Amino acid sequence: MEYFRAAGKAKIRNLTIKRLKLAFTWLAAPILAAVLTCAPLRAETSSGGWHRGEDAAARLIAGQSGMNAEGRIWLGVQIKLKPGWKTYWRNPGESGAPPRFDWSASLNLATADVRWPAPLRFSAYGFDSFGYQDEVVLPVLLRARAPGKATLARLKLDYMICAKVCVPMQADLSLELAAAGKVAKASAFAPLIRHYRDLIPQTAGKSGLSIDSATVSGPAGQQILHISGRSTRPFQAPDLMVEGPEPFGFGRPNATFGPGRHDIVLALPVFAGTSKAALTPQALTLTLVDGDRAVERRLEVGE
Repeated sequence: MEYFRAAGKAKIRNLTIKRLKLAFTWLAAPILAAVLTCAPLRAETSSGGWHRGEDAAARLIAGQSGMNAEGRIWLGVQIKLKPGWKTYWRNPGESGAPPRFDWSASLNLATADVRWPAPLRFSAYGFDSFGYQDEVVLPVLLRARAPGKATLARLKLDYMICAKVCVPMQADLSLELAAAGKVAKASAFAPLIRHYRDLIPQTAGKSGLSIDSATVSGPAGQQILHISGRSTRPFQAPDLMVEGPEPFGFGRPNATFGPGRHDIVLALPVFAGTSKAALTPQALTLTLVDGDRAVERRLEVGE
C-alpha cells in the first residue's frame, strides 16, 4: 500500500515539474524574443570598451551615432582617474609627460585633431605641472578618408598618471563609426564631449579674455616675462601657461591688477638652464585661464 502511495506522489511531483517547465517556456519565450529583437539596436557604437588599469581607465566615446554628411565626427578620449591621481596636458610643466596618440592602425581615417581643454596647475615637491584630475575628455575631431564608408578608429594611447609615484600607461582603444549618409543623431555622450569642448581655450571675443602683449626685461639669463591681458568681467583667480622653444622654461606668474580687476599684468621668471640665451625674438604660445574661461594666443616677444 505504501508503495502505491509513494508512486502516486512521485507521479504528481513529476507532473507538477512538467507543468512548471512548460509554464516557464511559455513565459521565457516572449522575453527571450524581445531581448533578441532589441539586441541589434545596440549597433550604435557610441563608446568603445574600457581599458582599465589599477588607478586609471580610458576609452573612446562618440558624440554622434555616426559620421555626418561631410564624414566628420567629434570623439572623446575619456580618462577616469582614482582620487589623488592626475594626468597631463600637452605641456606637462616641470614634471610628467604629455599623452601620445597613434592612430595609424585605423581604417578609413584621414585626420584626427586632438583638442585640449584648459588644464589645472599642480604643485608638488617644489615643481609645477599642468594637467587634469578625476576625469578628463580630450575632444578629437575625426575626418573620414571616404565619407561613404564606415570608419574604424583605433588609438594606441600612451599617457602618464601620477600621485606619490608616476606610472606610465598604455591603452589600445577602438570604436566603429557608421558611414555618412543617414542623419547622425546625438549620442548619450554628446553633452559630456560638449562640456569639454567648451573648456578648450577660445579666441578673445568668445571668452571675454584677451592677451594683449608679451615683453621681457632684464639681462639674458635673468629675464622676466611680462604678459598683459584684459577681461570683460573682473578677474577671479587667473593663471597663465607659457609654451616656448628649448631651452626656455617659465616660473609661476605673479599677477598685478588694474582698477576693477579688468586689466592684468603677469610677470614670470624665465629659465634658460646653463645657457645665457635671450628670450627675444621668440614666439610663445600663451594660455590665460580664469575659472571656466580660457584664451590662447601665439605671440612674439618684444622688448
